[in-house]
Amino acid sequence: MTDVRKGRRMLVLIALVFAAPILIASLLAFSGWMPAGRRNYGELVDPPQRLQSAATTAAGNAFEWATPQWHWTLVVAMPERCDEPCRARLDQVGNLRISLGRHAGKLRIATDRELPAPGVLSTAAGVYHLAQLPQPLRDRLLPAQADFTLALVDPGGHLMLRYPEHADLKQVRKDLGKLIR
Repeated sequence: MTDVRKGRRMLVLIALVFAAPILIASLLAFSGWMPAGRRNYGELVDPPQRLQSAATTAAGNAFEWATPQWHWTLVVAMPERCDEPCRARLDQVGNLRISLGRHAGKLRIATDRELPAPGVLSTAAGVYHLAQLPQPLRDRLLPAQADFTLALVDPGGHLMLRYPEHADLKQVRKDLGKLIR
């Protein structure tokens, strides 16, 4: 009789060892905890805003937000006056696309104003100057005062993430690396 009880205890102990991680993970998930590496740096737009109307580039061409080629779009909303630190950070935005390496073709950059001076962003491929941003996008973007603000539009044409002024571009790059593969 003692061998049967000992065997049952061992079976229960083994079951608890395998069930404990599942129970702990379930408790953490229901409490809302998320590991730090799994969160986005940008502010999630909830609910995602669908950009249905096409924008127009400065050259007069239509700029579709939803792309069959599966391009993500990084929207750069610049302030009226972009000083030297702002221009230096614009070059870093151009470097964001370059840093994606072989996936750089999956990201296009759209600016709402003419680029202030020649630089990395003005000479990079996949950069579009829009004559005017659609009203739903302008309403959801954070206003730019001294530095630019950023927003990320998914390939289906939904505004997904937005970034404040003086956003940490290294963190933006991490977000892009998670999304564009």
